[in-house]
Amino acid sequence: MRKLMLAYPSSFPTPVHEGSASIWHLADVLTWLQAKGSYLLPGGVLDVAQVALQVNLAKEERRLTRPASKELQALVG
Repeated sequence: MRKLMLAYPSSFPTPVHEGSASIWHLADVLTWLQAKGSYLLPGGVLDVAQVALQVNLAKEERRLTRPASKELQALVG
C-alpha cells in the first residue's frame, strides 16, 4: 500500500491512520484500484469491503456519540 501511496500521492486514498504502520479502509483502496482500470478484482470482493466499511463506520459513530449523549443528558437532566 505504501508503495502505491508514494507512486500516486495525488490520487491514492488517504489512510485512516498514518504512522509506523499506516491503515486504509479496504473499500477505498479497492475502489481506487478499480478506477485505475489495471487491476482485476474478484467478484464480490468490493461489495464485501464496502459492507465492512459501513459496519465499521456505524460502530465508530455509536462509540463517538455515546459520550456526547451522556454529557447532554447530564446537562439536561
